[in-house]
Amino acid sequence: MAKIRHFALITLLLASLAGCRDDLFEKFKRPVWLQGKLYSQIREQADLSTFARCLELTGYDTIINVSGSYTVFAPTNEAFNLFFRENTKYQSVEQIPMPELVSLVKFHIIQNPWSKIQLRSLDVYGWIDSLDITNNKPAGFKRETLLLNKNLKVGVTRDKDKNYQIIDTLTSRWNRVILTDSRKFAPVFYKEYFDIYNKKITDYSFYFNRSFENSTDIFYVNSRILGEEIPAENGFVYKVDRVVEPLKNGYEILSNSQSAHSYSDFLNLINKFPDFVFNEEETNNQPGAEEGMRVDSLFDVSFPALTFNIFNERTRAPSGTFGLPNNVSIRYHYGLMAPTNEAFRKFLDEYINGINYWGNLDNAPLNIKRIIVNSYMADQPIYLSDITNGFNNGEKDLVKLNEADIVQKQFGSNCSFIGLKNPVIPRAFISVTGPIYRQQRFSLVMNAIEKSGLLPALKREDQYYTLFVENDFDLSADSSLMYNPIRDEFFLFQLSPGGGTRMNVGIKDLRTLILNHVGTQKPTGLARKEFISNLAGNYLIFNNETGEVSGTAPTTQGYNGTFVVKVIPHQISTNADNGTTYEISDWFSFGGTDIYSRISSNFPKFHQLLINAGLALPKEFRYSFLSDNENYTIFIPTEAALSQYNTGGLTKEQLRKFLMMHFVQGALIFTDGSLPSGYYETTRIDEKSTQYSTVNTSVYIQTGYDHISLKDKAGNQYVEMDEKGNRNIMATRTLGDGSQVFPSIVTNAVIHEIDKVLLFSDLDTK
Repeated sequence: MAKIRHFALITLLLASLAGCRDDLFEKFKRPVWLQGKLYSQIREQADLSTFARCLELTGYDTIINVSGSYTVFAPTNEAFNLFFRENTKYQSVEQIPMPELVSLVKFHIIQNPWSKIQLRSLDVYGWIDSLDITNNKPAGFKRETLLLNKNLKVGVTRDKDKNYQIIDTLTSRWNRVILTDSRKFAPVFYKEYFDIYNKKITDYSFYFNRSFENSTDIFYVNSRILGEEIPAENGFVYKVDRVVEPLKNGYEILSNSQSAHSYSDFLNLINKFPDFVFNEEETNNQPGAEEGMRVDSLFDVSFPALTFNIFNERTRAPSGTFGLPNNVSIRYHYGLMAPTNEAFRKFLDEYINGINYWGNLDNAPLNIKRIIVNSYMADQPIYLSDITNGFNNGEKDLVKLNEADIVQKQFGSNCSFIGLKNPVIPRAFISVTGPIYRQQRFSLVMNAIEKSGLLPALKREDQYYTLFVENDFDLSADSSLMYNPIRDEFFLFQLSPGGGTRMNVGIKDLRTLILNHVGTQKPTGLARKEFISNLAGNYLIFNNETGEVSGTAPTTQGYNGTFVVKVIPHQISTNADNGTTYEISDWFSFGGTDIYSRISSNFPKFHQLLINAGLALPKEFRYSFLSDNENYTIFIPTEAALSQYNTGGLTKEQLRKFLMMHFVQGALIFTDGSLPSGYYETTRIDEKSTQYSTVNTSVYIQTGYDHISLKDKAGNQYVEMDEKGNRNIMATRTLGDGSQVFPSIVTNAVIHEIDKVLLFSDLDTK
């Protein structure tokens, strides 16, 4: 029975196939509009006869008519006429040398068939989808052509630190062959591309000296697509109005000896950063390798210290970008600037050369050279709108170019290029870090800044920093910071009469040390003492009467030294655009105790009242109403003032409110007048509070130079304190576990002793 059913099914299937046979044949019948493959279609177009001749001369008429799928951007005859008028050394395609003609043809052909819609509908994930928010923008504006450069042979040497450098093959004793990583890419420009990146459609004309006539235009490099695509059996043909010369990559642009400007000095600097890796697979894939014939050893080259690799045709996503496919070259393009040799030498004379600086570029450390190179690189192409609005370079500096300084501009296969007659100055050289990065005698601190990654923070624009730094000689003399370049490690010696104890200094320690020496504003000089916050969360104390500057603890000679010294800084920079740099002879010291320890030790009577009010937790060494994440200004009455006021007659709740009136939260108020007068919130819970909301009592505090005062309800002076005496006493909070070489502590309270208790009923409050 099963066999009968099986036979019946087969019979029905055959009958069905027989019934639709004619439909199937009709479906797969050659469409009438398909005249042939790509070359056949090109040959039929009368205005493409010159390009057809190019295909015939190079043999690509056969290639694109036999196998594979392609898109051909075919210049019209008029496009070739224009090409010959602009390139007068050739009068016909027959006069173009064969290697050059082959490259020209290959660059007009991209892999796979692309319709007009598809040219504007691609990103690294494939075709865009308007319903997919992660893949709905046609950011994939480049396509891979058939043009593959030959592998590049370069000369190689090593510097004194055994780092590879690329040099001219004529001056080298040994060479290496760099494997070409990919065929060349060509950009396809359309309005959506400029919209995606918030560029103007007029940015196109900056590099190509022509503009969009309407929003539907599509440009293949500098050629406009004319009309619609011409379908063929194995792809599409587009008529274009320009002959597109193969784009050069960054290396080819910089090394072009035919250019009107030379950038060889800058290229030589780039060539100090290569990293070579032997590619065994590609070496063995060369013809003859399997038969034992001698072939070149092929190497992949990278430039890990630089923003991008000027040699590679493939591009990568900017650092910090995740979740992308391996090959993102169709979306990403780089930006490259370069100073002419004259501009570069001008820069070296001003910032590098000379006995007070590095002497010359060869003497400068590798990180200085890296900063210079990366200042001319960007991880995005640079358009005119970027030049106008500013853009970030590889050092994350905001760059604004003067268009008058541009002597050359061209769009390359892996980057846009701008040649400059005036140099780009790295912010590391013109901010408060300038003296440190330009002068050899601060190399230890420079290396510490590099190791800790603090340069971006220190060179910020729109800031005013006071930076204090010790020179190499003083650091070696007091052993408070030393560096082993071979092992790339920092250490110090804590000196003692019997010798010294070596202590390793980690990255966190370096950050704490440096940030503690960066004040966040400029002293005014109006108060006897000024308290300037630093980037580590502590304070620098400026004594404007003596010129001394210190941290929150007495300065000592050497790390945790026993000999206390006074440090009077010496200004070493006057032209930094974000502050002033000072030289000091010893590192500042920072220390202190927490609020609980400070009050319980220095103000025992006030502390006992806090215990009586239930506001202190002695077993936990803290006050219950204070937060670790808040700053406080604390006014503590003297014992005489507390004795004069009868706290014994207060209920526990009244005592709590009385005491909490003395704690101002949210601000550190010193006697230097740095904060404005006004109402400041205390920790006292105000009578306006309800079960739904808590309101804290605010008290009016009048600030001034060298004094602080509080007013009574009539506006008369209630209590006043000046800078001297038990004032400006700081308390701290420890952030780490206390085991760091340079403890990570922050100042979170300032205490002022006053000769009168603060009463809510008498004070100006709200």
